[in-house]
This record gives sequence, structure tokens and C-alpha cells, in this order.
Amino acid sequence: MDRSIPPKISVVSSVNVPAPKKRFLSNGIPVFSFDLSDQKIIRIEVVFRSGTAHQSRDLVADFTSRMMAEGTSSRSGVEIANEFDYYGSFFTHSVSKDFTTFSLYCLTKYARESIDVFSDILKNPIFPEKEFETKKRNALQSFKVNSDKVSVLCKREFGKRLYQNNHPYFTDIHEENFDLNTNLLIQHQKNYLNFSDAVIFLSGYVQEDLIECMDAKFGNLNVEDIEKPIVKRVMASKGGRAGVEKLDAIQSGIRIGRILSLRRSDPDYVPFVVLNTILGGYFGSRLMSNIREEKGYTYGIGSGLIRNIASTVFLISTEVNAEHTENTLNEVEKELQRLQKELVSESELDRVKNFLTGSYLKKSDGPFNICDQFKSYYLYGLNESYNTTYLSELQDVSAEKIRSIAVKYLNFDDMLQVIAGKL
Repeated sequence: MDRSIPPKISVVSSVNVPAPKKRFLSNGIPVFSFDLSDQKIIRIEVVFRSGTAHQSRDLVADFTSRMMAEGTSSRSGVEIANEFDYYGSFFTHSVSKDFTTFSLYCLTKYARESIDVFSDILKNPIFPEKEFETKKRNALQSFKVNSDKVSVLCKREFGKRLYQNNHPYFTDIHEENFDLNTNLLIQHQKNYLNFSDAVIFLSGYVQEDLIECMDAKFGNLNVEDIEKPIVKRVMASKGGRAGVEKLDAIQSGIRIGRILSLRRSDPDYVPFVVLNTILGGYFGSRLMSNIREEKGYTYGIGSGLIRNIASTVFLISTEVNAEHTENTLNEVEKELQRLQKELVSESELDRVKNFLTGSYLKKSDGPFNICDQFKSYYLYGLNESYNTTYLSELQDVSAEKIRSIAVKYLNFDDMLQVIAGKL
């Protein structure tokens, strides 16, 4: 074997990703299952179509999800933790702007026992006052420690100006926001975590008895539609520059970006993914090569797309030595202009396509990853064919298309630029 010759790289234009089996519980709750593992492990996810955009006050959605496992009508928080520990199970939760997800990882031989605890958490939480005060106190202390960091100051100001203070996606957290009571949590759980729009995803070693167990625990719930506030789609944002003064800051937090009128189903979406990766979407990107490797202004800089139901945000973010703030902004502008004026070389384009193909294949490896892929398509209303066309669309992206997309979306003057630090 001649190790001086690199292995041949094959172009992958399609991959056979297994489709889920769709069922419904007795009360109509949809269940998508991926029985794709020989290892007797299961992941159960219950997703509610409500997040921070639907809360009555800032932090309510987050604290509601945090408190669900702190006690039910039949178990204390300690008993819940001990039971999960005894069965080798793991419970977690997450809250985004649009969704709240509760997840259970467990062994198949203890699935019934673990699901019994899991269902109790989701159906019968009581939000005990003592535990709530402890969580509030800890969260407030963490907030105080972090709120003075330039990265946090920059993120807050960027969100405020991006959404113009009048959209449910914007949250401006201050100490007074922690003045919550359990009645707010109880009402949020009643209104938005009530299974009226829940979806269940099962992945791993999924057998028929698991479906029966889920139906026994969740299929008898009275599912009623409750009207939720409509989150209107944001199609554009204002450009300009803003600053947050912090005189003793050694570093500057920088955020540059805009809201795009771009959906994942749009023809421009996959080309923009390639464009973003070239700019700042991986370690070998242009922003990293220029601003980190060549200039030494920062440890890291990147760009990306933040995809929500009602908005798509393009964002460049970094922290740099305060003395290099203006130079960094200038270099970012230069990199955007390069993409608008020059064609990407064939070698760089091929490298990025190979990187994105590899990332996609990695995300399609294993039952949990495959389920995550499907979940991201399904919850955002994409056609299932998107999963089969992505790679072929990726290979079709040309250097000319990259340049035209950059001209269309990456005008530096159209972007909001926020700096936090010593101005």
C-alpha cells in the first residue's frame, strides 16, 4: 500500500434512509417508530408544538419543563430520580422557540417500569414550591454570573434589534423576570403541554409490546384542541450598527446577521447551506482561515442558519480582542464581498460538498440519528422526499450559483451588526 496516495473519494448522490412506521394511539396521538437496532435500547420522545414563543411571561416555558420531574401526585422528585437510576434509565427535556421535548432513554427489559414513571411526569406534575424556589435561586445565580459577559450582552442586544421588541421570539431576560410563581407553570402546562398537538417518536429496539405500553399510558388521555397564539412569520430585518458599552471589557462580542426570507423547501436553501459552509460553517472555512489562522484575532468564528418555524436567521458570531474589533468587522465584510465577486474554486467547492455529504451520512447513521433527521423534516412541515433529494441537490450546486446566492443574501450593509465591549 502506497500511503502517499490518498484514497479515492466517491461522490454520494443518494442514500437509502429507512422511513418510519406511522401509527396512532387510541386517542389519535401520532406515533412514528424506527425499529432499527439490535441493541435492546429505546428512546422515547414526546414533542409538544409549543415553546418559548407561546409562554405568558419570559422563563415560564423553561421553568415548566425543568419542574416536570420534580414531583407528581404519586412520586416525589427524589423517588423519580431513584427509580430512573434503579432501572438504568435517563430522562431529559429541551425547550426551543417552537417546541418542548421530553425524552426517555431506557433498556427494553425495563421499558414498562420506566414508561410508567415517564408518563407520570408528563401527566401528573405538581410543581412543588420548595424545589421551584431552589431551581429559581440556582438559575438566578447562574444568570448573574453570565449576564455581564460580552457574549451574552451582544446576544441580547442582537435579538432585541433583530425582532424589534415586538415578536414572541424575542426574550429580554433581567433579574425581575425570575419573580415567577408555580401558578404560571401550572397554567402553561395545562394550556400547552396537554397532548392536544403532541407527537411521539420511538427509536431503537421498538417492538409491538412497546406500542401497546405507550397506548396504555397515553392513549386514554382526553385530547382537546386549545387555541394557541399565532406566531407570525418574520420575513426581513433592519440593518445597521449598534453597540453595548462595557468599559472594562478585554474582549468584544460581535454578532452580524439578518432574517432571511428563506425556507428549507426553497430552491435557494441547499445552495445557501453550501455558501454558509464555505464562509464559516466548518473549521476550514474562510472566516476561520482568515480571522483565526492568519490574523490571530480570535479563537473561533463561525456562521450558521438558525431555523425556526416563523423565521430563518443568518448569523456570524465571534469574540475578539477589543483592539481588533474594527479590523474583524472589515475582514468579515471583505469575505462577504469575495463571495459576491469571485467564483469559488472547484477544489474548495468539492471539499465543502464532501464535508456536507459526510455530515449528512453521519446524521443518517444509527436509529437515534435517523429519527432526529426525520423529526426535523416532519416538525417543520417538509415533504418526506426532502430526505432523498438533499444529496443530489447538494451535488448540483455550482460556483456560479454560490456567487448569485451571495449577491442575493449577503449584502453587508443589509445586516445588523452588534458589538458589545469597549466601544
